[in-house]
Amino acid sequence: MGKDRNGAAGADPELAVLTVALAGLLEEDSAGTAPASTALVAIARGRGADAEPVRTLVLRRKGRHSGAAGEDLADRRALVYSLTKTILAAAVLRLVARGVVELDGPAERWLPELAGRPGSVTVAQILTHRAGLPDYGGQADYHAAVAAGAAPWSGDEFLARCGLEGPPVGSFAYSNIGYLLIGRLLERAGGASLAEVLGREVFAPLGLTSASLLRDRADLDGLFFGLSPAFGGAAVAEAYHPGWVSHGVVAMTAADACRLIHGLTEEYLPGLLLRRMRDGLPVGGPMGGRPWVEPSYGLGMMVELDPAAGPYWGHTGGGPGVTPAAYHAPGPVPVSVAVFLDGEDGNLAEWMAVEVLHRLRSR
Repeated sequence: MGKDRNGAAGADPELAVLTVALAGLLEEDSAGTAPASTALVAIARGRGADAEPVRTLVLRRKGRHSGAAGEDLADRRALVYSLTKTILAAAVLRLVARGVVELDGPAERWLPELAGRPGSVTVAQILTHRAGLPDYGGQADYHAAVAAGAAPWSGDEFLARCGLEGPPVGSFAYSNIGYLLIGRLLERAGGASLAEVLGREVFAPLGLTSASLLRDRADLDGLFFGLSPAFGGAAVAEAYHPGWVSHGVVAMTAADACRLIHGLTEEYLPGLLLRRMRDGLPVGGPMGGRPWVEPSYGLGMMVELDPAAGPYWGHTGGGPGVTPAAYHAPGPVPVSVAVFLDGEDGNLAEWMAVEVLHRLRSR
């Protein structure tokens, strides 16, 4: 499959068919409030001597797209939003592999913030969103502050506003607050800033040369964005602050997001920890409009348990102006894909990713 940075299929018939299918998905009507006009789709296949280089497709909805005419977007970085959770989990597991952190030990060892809660929780329970921690996704004051372009709350303010008690421990409850605490654990156990720990434990080992943890509004300049309803007609890069992602947010290219999910192998982590990472537990309930049949969540990963639909694992993110998704399907010829949309449509990003996996994993 040849590399294609501008959406044309060239002489590769397999790529041509896949490109047409993905372009068709992009053209479909979106139920979201911020439909995508451009998709960056990075694909990796194979291992070792059979590994193909990562290819990036740039697909544009007919009649409108982000950026100036003729602009090459294949190497444009974007915020990966909650795909950052997979990165944080991978960093924790690197520390676990060296015996620094105990995955099934009490999280309070590194997180005294949790000491006042009744009962103890493990690091693994936080990573799987089963530690009984709250979230701020439904808080009106959070959304109002983001839309107003306000400076983000500090970590302590997030904790003060949200508290540290949520649903019962053991039940699945998605929690950005939990991953805020994971970021603190990494700094304390890793003995460095979160940016340094992620660089050392994830970015450098996996060769993610475009990846970095963003901290300031100025860091958003030049990133891949569409418009967001949250800010009306204002550019996201001017109105948003990356600090509103409480656990920190990484920016990278679609190709590096693909390398991230493709690189989670036994060369990077011991096999036992890799199996724990993708050993998902059901999250319960249908996911309307999304491709999931038996959705589950492992250690920083979303996992499809249905043997016919999957297996595949990775993560979808979402935030102002861009939607990332990165997934991996194992097999004789393993396949990974990352999709970046310049809109706010997680359903479409997932369907495009699954389309790639289903077409290429049986090769």
